[in-house]
Amino acid sequence: MTWVDLGPADLDDGSLREAAAGELRLCLARRGGGWFAFETWCTHAECPLGDGWLEGDAVRCACHGALFSLQSGEPLEGPAEQPIRVFPAREAGGRIEVDVPMLPP
Repeated sequence: MTWVDLGPADLDDGSLREAAAGELRLCLARRGGGWFAFETWCTHAECPLGDGWLEGDAVRCACHGALFSLQSGEPLEGPAEQPIRVFPAREAGGRIEVDVPMLPP
C-alpha cells in the first residue's frame, strides 16, 4: 500500500468529494473530524456513492438507498449485500492522504 495525496483537506464536516488515485475512483468523506475513503461504486448497481450523502457514520447511495459503514464498508441496509472497499485516510499538512494499493508507474 502507498499513501497518495488526494488534494486539500477543505471538506466541511458531513461532506463527500470524489477523487482518483490512478485508475481507482474514490470518495472522500469528513465526519466528526475524521477522514474516510472508499471506492466510489455501490456494490448493488455500481451507482456513484459521491452522488449520495452521509448519515451518521455511513454513506447512503442515491440510486437505490443502500447504506454502508464508513469504517468497515459493510452494508447496513440493502439492497446491497456486498461491502464497499474502504481505505485508511489521514490529514497531513492540510492535505488528504489515502493508503491505496500500489499504483503502476
